[in-house]
Amino acid sequence: MAYPGISRHVLARSAQEDVAQEVLIAVARSIHRYRGDSKFTTWLYTVARNTAVAELRRSRPSVSYDDEAASEQDALRFSSRATDRQIIQAAIGQLPAIFREVVYLRDIQRLSYEDIANREGIALNTVRSRLSRGRALLATELATFRGL
Repeated sequence: MAYPGISRHVLARSAQEDVAQEVLIAVARSIHRYRGDSKFTTWLYTVARNTAVAELRRSRPSVSYDDEAASEQDALRFSSRATDRQIIQAAIGQLPAIFREVVYLRDIQRLSYEDIANREGIALNTVRSRLSRGRALLATELATFRGL
């Protein structure tokens, strides 16, 4: 349940798993602060996001003047990834709802086909069909965003 808050900030799957462990620890330490004013999942998302950002800050290497060129390249790569992620999310948002949900659950949330079928209340082959069509539409949307 914490992966949506983590995956927006941490790209590497192995790092996401490490941060997820940190989130479990953070939840255990701060569960007494949950007041119930919002849904538990909203509170958990906030804890996950804050833990991911804190981990990024901790793992950020110190920069010296000799590393300025490398830092600029790293910043450009990060900026490019962030821009790509925004473009992909915008393109997914343009998909028809029946395809958008299946593509999001599979490609962003990384749920299995069986989990998607159970969650959406549809047949496994319907999941496969919608995912295939949704990905094809997504490719068309991405080509539009990129001006191809």
